[in-house]
Amino acid sequence: MSIKHLPRPRIQRTFVRWFNENHTRFMVPIRLTKITAKGVELHFQNYPDCLSVWLSSYELGVHVEWQGDYWDALFNQEVYLCRTPGGYKCEFCELDYGKSAALFPSRELLWQDHLFEPFLKWVNEKLAPARWLRVSSIGDGGSTWAELIRDESALLKPDRTLLLMQQLSRLDGQPVYSDGSEGVTNWMVSLKPKRKLKVLSAARA
Repeated sequence: MSIKHLPRPRIQRTFVRWFNENHTRFMVPIRLTKITAKGVELHFQNYPDCLSVWLSSYELGVHVEWQGDYWDALFNQEVYLCRTPGGYKCEFCELDYGKSAALFPSRELLWQDHLFEPFLKWVNEKLAPARWLRVSSIGDGGSTWAELIRDESALLKPDRTLLLMQQLSRLDGQPVYSDGSEGVTNWMVSLKPKRKLKVLSAARA
């Protein structure tokens, strides 16, 4: 995709240049669909429209929208850029790991290391091998989540998000959720490229 006039924010211009140079490294074809002063929007070619990618000045994420509502993020990488006399660093790294963050000679190289390259790795290692997207909710959407499914054996394993919710407690000490899989509705969406979006199931687990 060739863009003649890019918005002023530097991260948009940096990403477009990086993407034009590296798009062949992606195992899933991606198309740039929107570039604005707020960010860059991308979609995976021939994949369901419920999957989208958004890059802003501080994060890059892969999001799931379902039935007209925001549902979950499959991938999310953040950066808090800080300029120092020695270069640029990410302050999130210091907050997360409690040690000095790596310095980069330019903000462009920091963005590539913290946002662009991790996104490329996620696409090739997580999205490309996946066969389905499982979209789940409790009740009328009080809690929603989504997960990539690689093969049938993964469907036999307990839902990790559901297990986590069952382990969490409210302020009164009661579990956040205790009804088991009976109260969960699952949809299975095929991720096979060049196939029409198809809901395989919309029944309670």
